[in-house]
Amino acid sequence: MQYFKTLAFFLLGLFISGFSFFSTAVAQQNHNKANPKYKLIVGIVVDQLRYDYLDRFERMFLPVGEKSGGFRKLKKLGASFKNCRYEHSATNTGPGHATFLSGCFPAKSGIVTNNWFVRSENRFMYCVEDSTAKPVGEYSKTKYGMRSPKNLLVQTLGDHLKADSPKSKVIGLAIKDRGAILPVGHKADAAYWFDAGSGKWISSSYYYPKGKLPLWLKAFNDKSHPESYLGKTWNKLLPDKNYDMVDDVYGEGMIPGEKTRTFPHLIQDISTLNDPRLRNSRRFDAILPTPFGDDLTTKLAKETILHEQLGQRNVTDLLTVSYSSLDYCGHIFGPMSQEIQDMTVRLDRQLDDLFLYIDSVIGLDSCLIVLTADHGVCPLPEFMDDGRRLNSDEVIDSLKIFVEERYPKIIQYFSKNEILLNHQIIEEDDLYTAEIESFVAKQTKQLSYVSEVFTRSDLVLGGLSGIGKLVLNSYHPNRNGDIYIVYKPHVIISKQTGTSHGTPHDYDRHVPLLLFGQGIKAGDYDDSCSPADIAPTLHHLLKLSPNASTQYDGRALQEVLN
Repeated sequence: MQYFKTLAFFLLGLFISGFSFFSTAVAQQNHNKANPKYKLIVGIVVDQLRYDYLDRFERMFLPVGEKSGGFRKLKKLGASFKNCRYEHSATNTGPGHATFLSGCFPAKSGIVTNNWFVRSENRFMYCVEDSTAKPVGEYSKTKYGMRSPKNLLVQTLGDHLKADSPKSKVIGLAIKDRGAILPVGHKADAAYWFDAGSGKWISSSYYYPKGKLPLWLKAFNDKSHPESYLGKTWNKLLPDKNYDMVDDVYGEGMIPGEKTRTFPHLIQDISTLNDPRLRNSRRFDAILPTPFGDDLTTKLAKETILHEQLGQRNVTDLLTVSYSSLDYCGHIFGPMSQEIQDMTVRLDRQLDDLFLYIDSVIGLDSCLIVLTADHGVCPLPEFMDDGRRLNSDEVIDSLKIFVEERYPKIIQYFSKNEILLNHQIIEEDDLYTAEIESFVAKQTKQLSYVSEVFTRSDLVLGGLSGIGKLVLNSYHPNRNGDIYIVYKPHVIISKQTGTSHGTPHDYDRHVPLLLFGQGIKAGDYDDSCSPADIAPTLHHLLKLSPNASTQYDGRALQEVLN
């Protein structure tokens, strides 16, 4: 009997001890959630920010002070990667923003480019279009608000954060809808983008099913910031001696509404201009390729932090900010222009302003900041000895000369770097698809401006290396065509002026990667890495569920982790 009493007391003590340990563990877990290591994650994407800009213009960036510094603060006090390159060929805005916080290549994310051809519907699909979503806010056209992450096939860091911490807020914003939507994923609390027709920031019913924007955003829109930029002049920030390139360069374009391509630039109200060339332009389009677009974005970022109480609610929140204006400017003037130099130097001041605000409201030492770009850009072809400017008609007409004598009407569609074959003809004539692909690819390779060509059969089989591997990482069999074309360096399909991107060449793939915050070892890193490594690195730092990390194509950057 005594034995059983002793055993009972022993078991009771063991139970109390175990319960006490469990309670302590739960309390500690709750304490960790209530007092997160990071109050706010700020993910910044600068659209079209080539890596070399940070070196070329560094002497003009603000110095690092206790309370100051933009790019230089992130570079000197954080981790800076010199060899960060996208590992996919489709270096466009959609794929770059999708890769940023999904950690997945376009082949997996499904965002293979900004627009892809849907064969069954005989039309192009925009990467964030959603016919079931309705615009929310004051919009100029219904389609501008019919947006969501529906076409994104993977989860993002924000989705994993919301799964582990439902009270965390995840919000994305950018002038471009795809720049706001794709980084924050499926479970985001909100995404906001700019309607250049109405001059208002809008969203969609995907985020606001009741059809109403938050009151603070309506109040922000009511301040009419875009109207205040109309009639303003964009002058150079620094004295002329600081600008290395000449201002007037052959091949540059013009800001909508202007008749010259040099400083100073007057921001005009497009709706007041009687110019047939602007018939498809929107009232505020002239703001987009100027520093005023970045200014507007920074203003909204600060308002979002303030009114959504981001980083102030005892959980980890995530805010992504995509600065779109550098891309609009780069397409017009090219990467060697005075305009791009001035935009980058001014953006440095905008970042300083944003960081100062975050520090005053939250404390920068409680935040984790990551900055990268979605792609780079090609120099103006006129700058390069091997440069060439093509138009789509020129390419398709040349292809038809080589192909259609043997296989009439076999090319159903051509889109810059893809050929879609007419599968109806192939089936009706009982042709061998792989043979047709091989023939068309061989003829395409004869074009003097083409570097490499890959067929669907090549890509489905896999096992490619070099540029082929980059193309493979961009290829989704349900969203890409039958023939994939890689043009020679500095060859672009473009209008008569300006430049573009979207190739596997280094000028399009090489981008900055800067990490700043607790747990990050400061320094310059020569290690090869990719923006696909950002999500798994943040996943590790946030100690999110390890099971969710299996989807990543990228790696955690262990070299910077304390």
